[in-house]
Amino acid sequence: MSPVAPRAQSLAQRLGRSLTLAVVPVWLLSTALVATYVNGEIQHNFDVELVESAHRQLYPALLEVDRAQPMALDEPLLMRTQPGPAHSEPLLLQLRGANGQVLLRSVATPASAFAVPLQAGFYETDDYRVFSLHDEVSGAWLQLADPLSERREASQRTVIGLVLVLLVMLPVLAWVITVVARRQLRTLEQLQQQITARSGSNLQPLELADMPLELCAVGDGVNQLLERLGEALNVERSLAANAAHELRTPLAEVRLRLQTAVDRAVADGGLAETSGQVPLDDVRQALRSLATLSHRTERLLQLSRAEGGDVAHFGRVNLVQLAEQVAQEFWQQDAARKRLDCLVPEDQSAVWVEGDLDGLAIVLRNLVDNALHYTQGPVELQVLASPQPALGVRDHGPGLSPEALAQMQQRHARIGSHHIGYGLGMSIVRSIADKHAAELVLTSPPAEGGSGLSVRLVFAQAAAAQD
Repeated sequence: MSPVAPRAQSLAQRLGRSLTLAVVPVWLLSTALVATYVNGEIQHNFDVELVESAHRQLYPALLEVDRAQPMALDEPLLMRTQPGPAHSEPLLLQLRGANGQVLLRSVATPASAFAVPLQAGFYETDDYRVFSLHDEVSGAWLQLADPLSERREASQRTVIGLVLVLLVMLPVLAWVITVVARRQLRTLEQLQQQITARSGSNLQPLELADMPLELCAVGDGVNQLLERLGEALNVERSLAANAAHELRTPLAEVRLRLQTAVDRAVADGGLAETSGQVPLDDVRQALRSLATLSHRTERLLQLSRAEGGDVAHFGRVNLVQLAEQVAQEFWQQDAARKRLDCLVPEDQSAVWVEGDLDGLAIVLRNLVDNALHYTQGPVELQVLASPQPALGVRDHGPGLSPEALAQMQQRHARIGSHHIGYGLGMSIVRSIADKHAAELVLTSPPAEGGSGLSVRLVFAQAAAAQD
């Protein structure tokens, strides 16, 4: 039994959870900083109130001590009023003489002196924060003590309040983050719907207007993929169309020739079942039809490769070396050896371009094959280094009219009964030229003079020389 796959979470849920987990520590740190600040303000306010209370109580305390004179003070006097009535716990007051003797105290204050030095300002013990105020006229010291428990209680109430707000708002925050994430991710859902709607019959580019920058980058990648997919589908459709167009006639001719040969063998003496003899001329006609069929099939495969080529396979190509290799292939044929000439720069220097070596070889083979097959004069395979690098093939045949020249650049074009195959071959050449961003130049008669047809593949620029 296969394990149950975990339930996938939506991107909005993941974002909501991740953002919440990221926000909570920040919020806790902010709460701690706010609590620290608020606690400082609380302590400051308590200190201000303590100072104000000390100044208010100094002179009433001195007055009570003066009224009790000249009685002997065996123990401190009790103050009639309680200082700091706004506090939940009363402030502790002691009035001490210059020698440190306690002269006056509040009811809640111990009779013994506070264990703090007689110095102006604040001093903190384990239980109290004491403020000492000195009267220069009488030399007396008024010390007012504030219980630290009250201050701690106030700080605790503040921290608890902040924590409660955090606990209450945390689920709300998580919900808000999830809702906002879902709303912002609607554009992603729209992009997904557009991609889902694409098919082999609908490869239109995605609409990327008003989409975030990140989704635009994804959409651009998908559009490039759709474009390449469309090109691949067009190549397949083109191959099917070309195969149906180019192979129909040779196949019909082969069948017709073979059937004619069989019929004639049967007719000759009615010995079809016993002699097995077939007229030689019919067999030769069938072989020529098969050769035509093979030639067309090869051209179709070349066309498919040319239209499906990818610039990712481009590299540095030496046009001089390429031309010499192609010429060597044709020089293996006696007829071509006498008619084909390879013209390269006089210094034999390399001419480098960026391109597909196999594709450029297909161009040269098609051009040379057409020139040798459809003309009777000499043929020149040319490599030019300047003003722009170029490959060219020129024949010295009768040439073509401007109308025929324009028609020859169209796929499946037929210049005449003796020029069958020119259209498909030139279509292959043009497709490869387009892949190389090269210009295909056809002139008849050639610019150098004389008769014939000149076909050149002119590259935009030369590649850097090889080290």
